[in-house]
Amino acid sequence: MEESAKAIARPAASRSLREAIRKARLEEAERLDVSADRRDGEIARLDLLKAELEAVFAELPAHDDRFNLVLVPSRPARLWIDLFTYATVDDASGAYLFVRNSESGRRTLYSSTNIAGIADRITRYMAHEIVRRERIEAALTEPGRMGRLGLEPAPSRTGMGVVIAAFAIGLLTGAAGLFVAVMLSVP
Repeated sequence: MEESAKAIARPAASRSLREAIRKARLEEAERLDVSADRRDGEIARLDLLKAELEAVFAELPAHDDRFNLVLVPSRPARLWIDLFTYATVDDASGAYLFVRNSESGRRTLYSSTNIAGIADRITRYMAHEIVRRERIEAALTEPGRMGRLGLEPAPSRTGMGVVIAAFAIGLLTGAAGLFVAVMLSVP
């Protein structure tokens, strides 16, 4: 019986916390290396997409400041197209994702493993945005067209006289109310 107790006790004595910590550190280092390699790969792929789009951005009208091609090496790395849209690389599939942030959350506009496909889709998006803005600007210069676009005209500003009259009426109403309250409270 004593020999079986010693045999059971020996494997526990061969365990070492120091050795387990060393193995855990090695595993963590390997995991970090894989993660860094994947991140570097994402940035390199987005850099290739940026190079594809630089010619498109060079053709932008000089007065159009909505679009800005910026590669941000965040986690996940993002290639910003404008204030709301960016391209990124999907962790699971490795596909390029064209994403738009909105009030209702993020929405993937397009996904492709082909760099030419995603570059074409981004170019089309930019063209549609430029045309949409031109249409809105044209509607703003022609008052009759605003109703057809579904835009409401800005409310007209009230004159200073109306504001002063409203203030005077409020002042008189408050004074009358105060006078009535004092008269009713005095016995």
